[in-house]
Amino acid sequence: MTVFDLLLLVVAGFFAGLIGFVTGLASIVSYPALLAVGLSPVAANVTNTVAMVGVGVGALSNSAREVVDTGPRVWRWTAYAALGGVAGAVVLLAAPEGSFEAIVPYLVALAALALLFQPRIRALAGNRDLPRTFSAAVFVVAVYGGYFGAGAGVIFLALILVCSSESIWRAS
Repeated sequence: MTVFDLLLLVVAGFFAGLIGFVTGLASIVSYPALLAVGLSPVAANVTNTVAMVGVGVGALSNSAREVVDTGPRVWRWTAYAALGGVAGAVVLLAAPEGSFEAIVPYLVALAALALLFQPRIRALAGNRDLPRTFSAAVFVVAVYGGYFGAGAGVIFLALILVCSSESIWRAS
């Protein structure tokens, strides 16, 4: 690794942290930076996903006051997310070589479309809360996150906004 590569990663890490704190989109900076310094797509994905676990824990601890009224549901959602994340990681590690690089552009598009069309999907849901759908979808999105961490936060945000009447500030 060159000094330039190290400097690039430090700067990208700073901006990923800043963007992650404000919007939850840290991987938009960190994943491409890891690719730019020469990591393979799978190695960059695993490195990025492991790094983002700390972001998630920090964000949750920072938001404890906002989510305290969620009660025991948050533990159930955490279990679904953990199981889905493990399933996605197993799929990533067991998938044939080259499949990750082939599917990633579609996963990025899925994440972008989920957020873009969230208001329309919410309207189709009749603006009512969908707790059972949300619980099942947490598992599915976590499978996505375990397979390809970049964009999972965006999809989770869209999911919360589609399945609940939460404001974007509380959802994020």
